[in-house]
Amino acid sequence: MNPKIVVVAACLALAACGGDGVSDGSGSGSSHTGGGTSGTGTSGTGGTGPTSGNGSVRTMMYEALATPSDATSFLAQLNAEGARGYRYIVEQGFSGAVTNVFINDGANTYSYEFQSADNTQAGFLAQANQEGAKGFRYDGPASFGSLYRHQGNSSATYTYAAAAQPTSTAAFLTQANAQGQNGYWYYGPLQLDSASTSLYFKDNSSASTYTYDAVTPPQSIGDFVTQANNEGAKGYRFKGPLGFGTDAAAVYVKDQTQSPTFTYQSQASQTTSAAFIQQANAQGAQSEAYLGDLTFASTPSSLYFLATGCTGFLCSSLNTFTQN
Repeated sequence: MNPKIVVVAACLALAACGGDGVSDGSGSGSSHTGGGTSGTGTSGTGGTGPTSGNGSVRTMMYEALATPSDATSFLAQLNAEGARGYRYIVEQGFSGAVTNVFINDGANTYSYEFQSADNTQAGFLAQANQEGAKGFRYDGPASFGSLYRHQGNSSATYTYAAAAQPTSTAAFLTQANAQGQNGYWYYGPLQLDSASTSLYFKDNSSASTYTYDAVTPPQSIGDFVTQANNEGAKGYRFKGPLGFGTDAAAVYVKDQTQSPTFTYQSQASQTTSAAFIQQANAQGAQSEAYLGDLTFASTPSSLYFLATGCTGFLCSSLNTFTQN
């Protein structure tokens, strides 16, 4: 059984306040990983556009490929795309068709490994820290197992820690900011030992430290854009909607070693993968990264953001479920 990300509960908590959380797109989707297999495979085609290096100036290209039905084929797809510089960000549903979405945002390559899922805290941390020592970062749990990713031009190693998930927003900020001062990034809540658990990890090659802000959930897409731009002007990037006990919050995070800004805008959500890729690549050519889809009053919108004065993973598209 997989350690499950407690994101759905957070999104439901946000919905109860008038809005839904960041989703995997206009349709539904699930993730696929596998256990102990490896391989390469052929890649698909997607949009094209210019790319640039790291820093505040970069462009993004996206591809959407049919989702393989087995772990071996899925891993082969990941590694083939990774060799071409495309990083997996989410499995996304469009009008009944499920696709894997990838981003190319710079001169990187990626390789992936699957490990059998372990839903005990001791077992999960032992596995994650073993993979982290090899330079593989935990990408997330899914139906076939646990997925880990290595960036080809990076010598980083990763260390993981877990703590009981807080039951109030105030307690979360106390916990996350204490961990953040020690360089630990809040991955999110996982179910480990049948309990909601906060997972943190540290990039041992980075001097980054993190601070968090938690504000009232927005009530409309306009409210979200205004709120996110206010937070972004202070250097905070949207982390996601989260629930803590009976509390619901929109959580933002800042890398304290940088002085970036984040500017957000919404676009009409697309119902086909081709239309989504066309939109995402048009925005990506302007250095605007896809954040995810938000739904308010049953109407989805696609969110994009421009990161200025920013380096590192916070500047680009991340997994749209977990923003990791």
